[in-house]
Amino acid sequence: MTDSVREAPVYADALALDLANTVYMSRGKDLDALVDPEDLQKWTAKVTPRLPVSPAGWADGLVADDADLEEFRRLRDAIRSVAADVVTGKPPAAMHVEAMNAAAARAPRRPVLSLAPDGSLHKDAVSDAPTMQTVLSALAEDAIDLFGGDRRQLLRACQAPNCPLYFLKDHARREWCGPSCGNRVRAARAYRKRIAAK
Repeated sequence: MTDSVREAPVYADALALDLANTVYMSRGKDLDALVDPEDLQKWTAKVTPRLPVSPAGWADGLVADDADLEEFRRLRDAIRSVAADVVTGKPPAAMHVEAMNAAAARAPRRPVLSLAPDGSLHKDAVSDAPTMQTVLSALAEDAIDLFGGDRRQLLRACQAPNCPLYFLKDHARREWCGPSCGNRVRAARAYRKRIAAK
């Protein structure tokens, strides 16, 4: 069983990984940032500015319910399972792939051309689906792009002991999801050296 906290780590590697990483560890405790609909609303408000949907402000006042929470958690579990299989070289389970495809189909978007007040043209993507379904669909699409594209080669599991997070290896020397895990591993290594030197 995981405890709830309101702030999951967001490393901005990929939207799908930000969702996957809402299950994490802190101070040796398993934590879940998506325990109730309010948690989901806060988390989606944090990541919606990075979603490929428009126009600006469409996600203001996000409202989530228990059904939304269940769908987001189902997608998160599918992403985590496929990520674990990808980093270990195993073929993913078909049920997890289908869960991502089903979530992506929840809110199909269509392109629209918008005329800004200054006369400039902008391409936007709109959906007639409820906002939370649009967010869910965009996250699933990002997962599909991640696992089905070139970014899949960069996917890694954090090498820090007991860290359940995933990241995209954007630097040759990066082995951890973030600075805190790297610092923890280096501190443990230094401690072992000091103990061995005694």
